[in-house]
Amino acid sequence: MLKVLIIDDEPFISKGLSEKIDWSALGCEICGMASNGYEGKELINQLKPDIVVSDIVMPGHTGLELAEFVHQNHKDILMILLSGYDEFTFAKEAFKYGVFDYLLKPTVVEEVMAVIKNAVNTIEQKRDKEKNYEYLENALQESIPIIEQSLLYELTVKGIGPTQNIKQSIDLTPGKGAVITVEMDSDINDTVSKSIKDLLRTKNMEARFVTHDQQLLVIPSFSLVLPDKVVETRLKDIGEHILSYFSYEDRIHVSIGIGGMFTSINTLHSSYLQSIKALSRSYFVGKGKIHIYSESSTEHYNNNFSAELSIFIEKFEEWELEKILLQIEGLFKELKYTFDRQLVLNLCLELLIKLGLIVAKWDKNFSMTVGYEQLERCKTFEQLLEFMKQTCVKVKNHLYETMNKNNLGVVEQAKRIIEQQYGNPDINAQYIAEQLDVSVSYLSRSFKKDTGENLSNFLTEKRIQEAQKLLTTTDLKANEISIMVGFLDARYFGQVFKKIMRTTPSEYKKCK
Repeated sequence: MLKVLIIDDEPFISKGLSEKIDWSALGCEICGMASNGYEGKELINQLKPDIVVSDIVMPGHTGLELAEFVHQNHKDILMILLSGYDEFTFAKEAFKYGVFDYLLKPTVVEEVMAVIKNAVNTIEQKRDKEKNYEYLENALQESIPIIEQSLLYELTVKGIGPTQNIKQSIDLTPGKGAVITVEMDSDINDTVSKSIKDLLRTKNMEARFVTHDQQLLVIPSFSLVLPDKVVETRLKDIGEHILSYFSYEDRIHVSIGIGGMFTSINTLHSSYLQSIKALSRSYFVGKGKIHIYSESSTEHYNNNFSAELSIFIEKFEEWELEKILLQIEGLFKELKYTFDRQLVLNLCLELLIKLGLIVAKWDKNFSMTVGYEQLERCKTFEQLLEFMKQTCVKVKNHLYETMNKNNLGVVEQAKRIIEQQYGNPDINAQYIAEQLDVSVSYLSRSFKKDTGENLSNFLTEKRIQEAQKLLTTTDLKANEISIMVGFLDARYFGQVFKKIMRTTPSEYKKCK
């Protein structure tokens, strides 16, 4: 029920209003009646009515003075003035004080009820709006942490800055600090986040938090006037507290990366990226450590690595398995100090592709089934090394089997090339290996194993055999024959011929 106060110096007016109007039907009740302005003012302060029905001309304070008083001190009260016809000019003056309405004397019940009903509706609508505003305000207050979390995610992880209006409505100024990225074995749940928040509070350390997959971003901020060295020490302390907590709990393995210093929201993203770069070292050196980003720490990378990789590929056919595994370990020892997981994975993929091509030369149906996806599944550098060693063992064993089946064919093909092209001065082990699409070392080793002699000796003997035939069956001179059997230098041909036949080409021709 709304409270109504009636103020009038004429008792019959007050009585008539209180008795002839069905106030309860209007949702109202009479809370008091005053017979003059002084009394009315006191009751207004004391009873705090919702509606005041007041005469204009009264002893003490006039209705206009009461209207001014209510306007200045009780803005929620609605004033309705009663006035005679002659007093209407005063009523108009009262409207500047926010008077809701006026009624002419003598009053008519229907008119009074209509005005009171309008007043009640106005009050109820206003209160509904206030409830709405209150609800929205509460909802906004409850949403601010969620909005702030979302904004911090966009700002820190994605590098998308908020608009100026959002900056003004939500305080995102971080002061001075650094993004601390905590990486865990599993997705971060509310319990883990709360544990870290509670832990920092016990150490009198405040921070903001952003959850991102298996990472929790801790964003502490300190006064801008603090020296950088002090801030760096405090940041490291936070990291050590978190690491010690989970080590003690012995339930979740964590690694921590601390980015470079930020001094405004515009550098939060850079600090985050730096924390991720620092954190990537855990892939190489193991979990359970704190990694601090430093611009001065240059990462080691051997520029000759590509050349070493090429040698490994070239010798893969020739080297024994034990030698291959030693070489893989040597290559990985250098890769470890790049601290660049993406680079390492790319180089491993390159190696696998080239190994696949080597095997495909011997086995046309071979297909390398290992790819980038399997490499990414390796959670540590040591796991990747073991995976690559196992893969090399499988590839080498398959290559052994395939090459053993095809060795005879390679040697026979080499002999056939020599038979057909011995007169080509450019023919040698390298030339034949290129024709057969095998390595020189493998061809030479296979030829020696199968025939018992070196490929170069076999070629030279073939040339001398053909030279013997030409010397005994034709009238060609020795220098002409030397060219025909692949020797561009007749003098060198004579030296080789004599070394094998124990006589010069001319003497051999005379004897025959």
